[in-house]
This record gives sequence, structure tokens and C-alpha cells, in this order.
Amino acid sequence: MEYLGHLIEEKCSQKLWNPVKSSQGGLFFSHVMFADDVVLFAKADQGNCVAIRDALDTFCSRTGQTISEAKSRVFFSPNVDRDTRQALCGVLGFASNPNLGKYLRIPIKHTGSPMDVNFILDRVKQKLAGWKANLLSPAGRTVLIQASSSTIPTYVMQCALLPNKILEGIDRVNRNFLWGSSETARKIHWVVWNKVTKPKKVGGLGLQSAKGRNIALLTKLNWRLHTENDSLWARVIKAKYCSTRRINSRNPSSLPCSQTWKGIKKAQIYSGKELDG
Repeated sequence: MEYLGHLIEEKCSQKLWNPVKSSQGGLFFSHVMFADDVVLFAKADQGNCVAIRDALDTFCSRTGQTISEAKSRVFFSPNVDRDTRQALCGVLGFASNPNLGKYLRIPIKHTGSPMDVNFILDRVKQKLAGWKANLLSPAGRTVLIQASSSTIPTYVMQCALLPNKILEGIDRVNRNFLWGSSETARKIHWVVWNKVTKPKKVGGLGLQSAKGRNIALLTKLNWRLHTENDSLWARVIKAKYCSTRRINSRNPSSLPCSQTWKGIKKAQIYSGKELDG
């Protein structure tokens, strides 16, 4: 994959490949790689698509690797007309798709609607449904909540503020499992959840509430944004949401933003780290 990166950089240096900007005045992107997944960025025209196809063909011929056309898709800007899309797809050899889909169950591109995270609550329910709470001691149930169900939404919580409905649902499922309640049999909850989620040294069980865990992870992300100044993701976020043009707009808070930035802004209230934008 490193060799493919060199091929792409060579095309860009020769002005054959025009990368795209993350925002006005932001960084240019030509590709992003993670493991064996590659996302390519370029201006939607004939020249760029020929350069992309040439780089991919060169990489495959010299390494012996092949591209999975069934798993590869092209995503165009809404400004690109239908005829142009068909012509460019013919050059690239990949089909067009209006939806980027999901990566690790998280939607890659968010529209104006809230991010669909209902799958998190469903996964927690399915996980706990496979265990028979009546056969476990309260201590055993506590360990399972800490080690399993509480960690399922962690990945999403690190980059987005989940809706209160989802957070409350996760707490409800964990709470019912702790006390042995189910849809058919209701058990008494002898201690309120606010006390259960307190640290052990003050009388709680050390469990974390879903909202507390979400805020803690976003606060950590906010801290990383302030300390990892040279990291690529921090530079992209700051260039997009902390630019002078955005700050000087009439109402910066009303401008559209990503779920990640919304989460960081929410975490600022708790961390005391204020950012403009």
C-alpha cells in the first residue's frame, strides 16, 4: 500500500491528479488508507480519472494484487451531472453509488438528518439477551456489564454525541440486567442507578452511565484536539471549524457541522477548553 501512496503522490506532483480540499483554506487530500481499504479524492474530470486508473493499474501489475470491483464504488458531488458520471465511471471501471455507506457500522457521510445509531441499542440488547441473568450472581452481572455491554458503543462514543434516547436506553437495558428484570418478569431495583454508577470508594459499583461515558470520551477527544496540533485530523478540524471566516460570520453556531464537531463542542462545557467556531 505504501507503493500505491508513492504512485499517487507522483501523479499529484506532476499535476495529473488534482486533490480536493477538506474546506476553504483547508488541507488538500488525494487519498486516505487504513489497512487494505483506500479512499481516493480527486476532481471529477477526465484527466483525473485517467490518472487514478493508471495509478491503480500500475500498482496491480507490479505487486500482483487486484482490486475488488464488487466492493469498489465511486461517489460524486451532487453538482456532477448524470452523463458525466456515466462517462467517468466508464474510465474508472467502477459503478457509481449515491451513498458512501458505513465504515465499522458508522455512516461515512452524514446528511442533515441525525446519524442513525439505533443499531447500538439493538446490539446491547442482543448481547444481554444471550445471558441468563437468573443463573448469575449480582457480582457476575456487574462484571459482564463492565466488560461487554458497556464497551459496545465505545467506538461510536469516541467521535459523536449519542442522542439521549439511545443513552437512556443503554442504561435501562444494563439496569434491568443487573437486577434480573426482563420483559416478562419485573424485579425490584433496590438501589437507584445514580448510586450504582458511583465509584466504589463512595459506595457505588463502579459502573459507568452511558451519558457519562460518552461525555468522558468526547472530553478526551477535545483534549487531544488541543494537544495533537500536528496530527492530520486535528489540522482538518481546526481549518474547517476554527477559521477566521467562520468565526467572523454573523451566527457561527447556526452553520452546518459534523457530528464529531458537535460532540467536541459539547465536551468543551465539561472540560473548560473553549474553541472558536
